[in-house]
Amino acid sequence: MTAARAAALAVVVVAAGAAVWVAMGRAREDLPPAYAGLVNPRRGDPAAIADGARLFRDNCASCHGENADGRGPAARGLEPPPANFHAGDVLAARSDAYLYYRVTAGKPGTAMPAFDGALDPGARWALVAYLRTLGGSGGG
Repeated sequence: MTAARAAALAVVVVAAGAAVWVAMGRAREDLPPAYAGLVNPRRGDPAAIADGARLFRDNCASCHGENADGRGPAARGLEPPPANFHAGDVLAARSDAYLYYRVTAGKPGTAMPAFDGALDPGARWALVAYLRTLGGSGGG
């Protein structure tokens, strides 16, 4: 096998492994059927991203931090601690549908509240659009 062919094969194997890893992470999302397959209608929309940044600052930064690093003033003593959206695959391994679900329903066993009664669906999707600007492209 030539060196070029071996390099090409290595790239294919790594890409396939990455795809399987991401798919496995998404398979563990435990989405209720009502959320499975939802697509963010505001993904990539500059106005939604700006709205999401404001909503994050007003509703999320107290725990997740102004820099979305999980170090907000209300985070002290929380177990588990709030997510650091810049760490590892916190965003990359999650679909937009999962993020929307978590913003909507909260996360049992954590301090993450549900925002379904506080924010309308468009605002919750705007938060997801903003989160996507922090890193990790995730899936539609």
